[in-house]
Amino acid sequence: MSEKTGKANQIIITITVCLLIFFAAVFSATMFFIYRIMPVKERYTKVTAGTEVKYLMPLGEEIVVNLADPLKQKYIRLNFTLVLDTEKTQLEVEKRKAQIRDIVINICRTKTSEELREKEGNSNLRNEILTAINAILPEGKVLDIFFTDFIVT
Repeated sequence: MSEKTGKANQIIITITVCLLIFFAAVFSATMFFIYRIMPVKERYTKVTAGTEVKYLMPLGEEIVVNLADPLKQKYIRLNFTLVLDTEKTQLEVEKRKAQIRDIVINICRTKTSEELREKEGNSNLRNEILTAINAILPEGKVLDIFFTDFIVT
């Protein structure tokens, strides 16, 4: 009788070890596939126009800011893509993303909904943001800004 329980225990232990090895192999293969085989998604897009190369880098999350309207509570929701001159600039912008978001928020807080709805309001805001971002970059520059979301309420 003890021989049968001994063999049964040995079979259970063998099956358990085999299952552990199997699951470890599946887990390892999955991790290898995720980190080595799948393509890495780039944070920017390289665009070539003739001999000129530009890099498009989306800001990421949208920005929602209260405007400086005195009578009503108004806000702006915006998101944009930066047009950069080099890959080094892209790395610098990536490091300073929080600082760039802060600059945009501070600039938008000074605007009223009337200023932003005027014909020149959008381009004035674009130029102001562009100048402020270029002022903080030690090298390279932002060539342009494309608003991908721009809602004033």
